[in-house]
Amino acid sequence: MGKPIEREFGQGKTILKYFDFKGAACVVPFANVVADGVGKKIVKAGTPFPADDATCKGYLLHDVDVTHGDAPGTYIYEGAIDNKKLTEAEVTISDAAKAATPRVTFFE
Repeated sequence: MGKPIEREFGQGKTILKYFDFKGAACVVPFANVVADGVGKKIVKAGTPFPADDATCKGYLLHDVDVTHGDAPGTYIYEGAIDNKKLTEAEVTISDAAKAATPRVTFFE
């Protein structure tokens, strides 16, 4: 028999301070993602997309599971992000990425 299908229902944590945002669909690559203790590769919400530098287009809205390869996700390119939620998720964002996304505001 095959592995049973697991599904989660409900809304996961997001990084938003206020719900009003603009985002776009993206494909999150699995390259360079380190597996956690149970073998899952998760790219955390708030991670700069596609990179944490001047090429940043936005920040991932939700955690993305890339254990089995590239996976669909959503990045925020306009909105308000809560720094407390980023800190809880252990996500850091460089000043270059913040400068590349002027329509995203970070709140304490």
